[in-house]
Amino acid sequence: MEFSKMHGAGNDFIIIDYRSLPGRLPESEAILKMCNRERGIGADGLIVLRSEKNSEYDFEMFFFNNDGSRESMCGNGLRCASLYAHRYFELDKQLSAKTDSGILRTQIIDERTVRIEIPYLEEFKKITVEGIELYAGSTGVPHAVLFVEDIKSIDVLKEGRYLRYHKVFGQRGTNVNFVSNFKGLDSVYAIRTYEKGVENETLACGTGISASAICAVLFKNAGKKVTFITNSKDELTVELPDRAEKFDKVFLTGPAIEVFKGRTICQF
Repeated sequence: MEFSKMHGAGNDFIIIDYRSLPGRLPESEAILKMCNRERGIGADGLIVLRSEKNSEYDFEMFFFNNDGSRESMCGNGLRCASLYAHRYFELDKQLSAKTDSGILRTQIIDERTVRIEIPYLEEFKKITVEGIELYAGSTGVPHAVLFVEDIKSIDVLKEGRYLRYHKVFGQRGTNVNFVSNFKGLDSVYAIRTYEKGVENETLACGTGISASAICAVLFKNAGKKVTFITNSKDELTVELPDRAEKFDKVFLTGPAIEVFKGRTICQF
């Protein structure tokens, strides 16, 4: 079975054309094997794409974390999926993708850069968890956002995991983002993210960056175009409507890179 290995700001994915599968989505066990970095291909997640061009959307994306669980949305994954669909499904640069979080528009800026819609599904609100002040909401998947002074000193694995499983976020839990101003620049932030499903710090998280941008605009007086420097040292930007407007989507622009194509004998 053929696959492509792609990454968005270091957040890496195995991408498979649905036509390569035996008429069904992969089982969790197969996803675990393929995403294992020691015994498989290795990735933060696996994406299955189905070419379904119709009046509503151009392709469908199914996203799985590397623990085998299905997730409703992945920002970095959608950028990579859009580039794949443009190249291998021979689609235009202006695309629409069906995801578990709704139909989202995407745009190929160039062969390494993609702009996508990110859904704003649940309003971010300020809450306090065990004395920790944070903001919680959803950009397709649940996120907690914490603004900190010194992002380098944060033990993301320890603190992120503690909040990820906290009872206040229910059985599903949450992703956890630590954000700090970058070198005193206006509307520029450094970010580190603990991702559920991966259960570790990742090099970048697109929905986490988008969640953090919303919080920076709503609660920290950032401008409506916010830049983030990721753990991978990549730069991504998020554009929001004017703060006075009610909005349900934001726009994330960042890298999407195809690393290699290959074949696997993994059985689904």
